[in-house]
Parts: sequence; structure tokens; C-alpha cells
Amino acid sequence: MFAEYEIRVIAWCFFALTCGGFIKGALGVGTPLLTVPMMALVLPPQMAIAIMALPVVVANVWQFMQAERSVAVVQRFWPTFAAILVGTWIGVKILSVIDEQTLLVVVGVTVILFAILQGSHYRFRLTDALVKPAGVLFGGAAGVIGGVVSFFGPMMIIYLLSVPGLAKNQFVSTISFLYLSAVIPWAITLYLFGILDERLLLYSAAAILPVVLGQWIGQRIRRFISDERFTWLIIGILVVSGLTMLWRAYQ
Repeated sequence: MFAEYEIRVIAWCFFALTCGGFIKGALGVGTPLLTVPMMALVLPPQMAIAIMALPVVVANVWQFMQAERSVAVVQRFWPTFAAILVGTWIGVKILSVIDEQTLLVVVGVTVILFAILQGSHYRFRLTDALVKPAGVLFGGAAGVIGGVVSFFGPMMIIYLLSVPGLAKNQFVSTISFLYLSAVIPWAITLYLFGILDERLLLYSAAAILPVVLGQWIGQRIRRFISDERFTWLIIGILVVSGLTMLWRAYQ
């Protein structure tokens, strides 16, 4: 099914998908952020996005199922999960009437400023009593923004970085659970709107292998990353996300 593409294109996409899986395994985030731009160097951007539909679902399901205390994660963060679902529906509904460029600029700048704040001595921290209410707020915002511009991650990351006592493995398991509320409806929507046709569905299924391979490697690397360094790497992902939004706003 890959006969129409040169071996160098296939090899580059395999490498890009493996890198995306590695980031996912090590940090729990960043797969589409890294993989889609890399594949878009050799494929049409819409095709690169569609190919990620199945790998991101599988990666998050696998990562969450492997997590310790997954039941506790569901009990603590189900309101955020539900808020993302509702927010995504709202975001898709207002997609045709909202100014996407303004939204990208506002959210991009907000994400970068928050990343700078979290990297300073004035880190924002939620109290235990505010974790669930804030989860509904940030989850709804993540869903709305994701429904409009397909960036679900930044608001989730901002929220989880502010939750007290969330170690790196807990961060990864929690964000994998929350991502499921976004990526499963997203993949279904791509299919229903015909963007993920039968040919791309096969490509997307084939893309699962390199993503899972990279994720497996990344998970083993994560044990050598301290909690402090993990936090700094996540802050770096936030900065890149914000810059990507600003870049996309002016394309």
C-alpha cells in the first residue's frame, strides 16, 4: 500500500513517528506536536494530521492501561475528562464563527507566559480543594481550544503542572487519561468527515508500530529522568506549543 511513495519518504515518516512515540513515552505529551511538522516536510499537512489519528489513540490507551493507580486517576480527574468532552463539542460548534487567528495568538501568548511563570520562583499551585473545580475550568478550555484549532494539550499541561504533589509517572498517567477524551472523538470526527478515508486509515494503522516502538523506548528512558528535570522538560514543551500556535496564527 506504500508503493506510491519513495523509500526515503517512508523511512522519514517512520523516523518521525518513532520520535513522536519516544517523546510520548518519556514525557507523556508532545507526539503530534513533533511528528506532524516532521511528516509535513514530505507529505501534505492534512495527510500528516490524519495519519496520527489511530497512533495517538493507541498510545494514550496503552500508556493509561500501564499506569499505576489508574482507578485513582479516574476518580480524581473524571470531572476534567467530562469537561474536555463538553468543551470539544462547544469548540466544534463555534468553529465557523470564531476568529481562529485571534484565539491562537491569545492562547499562544498565555501558554508562553505561564511556562515562564512556572519556570520562575513564583510557580502557580492549586490547593487540594481547587483541584477538581479548576479541572473543570481548564478541561473545558482545553476542549474549546482543541475543538477550534486542534491544540488540546497546552491547557491540560498548565492544569497538571499546577496540581500539588503530581510526580512524573502520575503526570503521564493522568494526561494520558485526559487525552482520551479528546483524541477518540477527534479520530471519529476525522473519519466521519471523510478526512480519514480507507487509504489513510491503512496508513494510520501502519503508523501505530513506530509510535509504539518509540513509546516503549521512551518509557524506559523516563526512569532516568528526575522529577525536577521532568518538570523543566514539560515547561519546554509548553513553550514550543505556544510558539507553534503563534507561528500557525500568521501562516
